[in-house]
Amino acid sequence: MSQPLRFSSAETAGIYERLLMPRIFIPWGMLLLDRAGLKAGSAVLDVATGPGTLARLAAAQAGPSGRVAGLDNSAAMLGQAKAKPQIIGSAPVEYFEAPADKLPFADASFDLVLCQQGLQFFPDQLAALKEMRRVLKPGGRAALAMWAGPKAMALMASFHEAMEAVAPQAPKMAAYGWLSAAQVTSLLSQAGFGAIQAAVETLAIPFELGIPQALACAYGTSIGAQLRALPEADRLRFEELAGRALAVWEQAGQLSVPTQALVAVAQA
Repeated sequence: MSQPLRFSSAETAGIYERLLMPRIFIPWGMLLLDRAGLKAGSAVLDVATGPGTLARLAAAQAGPSGRVAGLDNSAAMLGQAKAKPQIIGSAPVEYFEAPADKLPFADASFDLVLCQQGLQFFPDQLAALKEMRRVLKPGGRAALAMWAGPKAMALMASFHEAMEAVAPQAPKMAAYGWLSAAQVTSLLSQAGFGAIQAAVETLAIPFELGIPQALACAYGTSIGAQLRALPEADRLRFEELAGRALAVWEQAGQLSVPTQALVAVAQA
């Protein structure tokens, strides 16, 4: 689930939308929808929707006969989502502010529940999965994706490691629990799901303008506000350290940084 205090800056949100969303969250979102098998006319819930990226992708695929709900616990992120225009020919999207373990929907309300990069941040992961199971229609599906570990998102890992070296008091990479395929399978089973499939998948993040373009992304992450507040010398030191870590994926002035996510699909 989103972290409202760390993503509420308009400048952070703008960089996220411009640089991070098209390179990371849209490609991973398209992969998750493909694994979920989203059909036209479906009723879809996106848990931890953030600025609505996945909800909007789902709405386009569900079409005008479908409906999509996006849920998050961050009013700031939901404000960004609500400010975006309706996509012509897509399902209508409605947004809700609530925690993942207390979904404000009736039983058997949705054909598909999605959760991209949220489960690792939920304080009670099993309770959230039980709620997802509750709101699914019989035979409905849940499709989840989460980074496969703290180093699996190499871009973010390089940012956080550089930040810790420059400003040890800065917020750490927060997650309540990184899960293996076996662990997420067990949690889904305990929540009442069946036909569970879980596997690690890999996508590369392209930066055609190389390291400077990648470093600009840091200002659109959860450390963006703290990074902008640092003295110039510390910011330059941060960029030096993060750039050095990213250079391993540089070739001919371009970067292709690997990401790995655990993707799980299960049936209600």
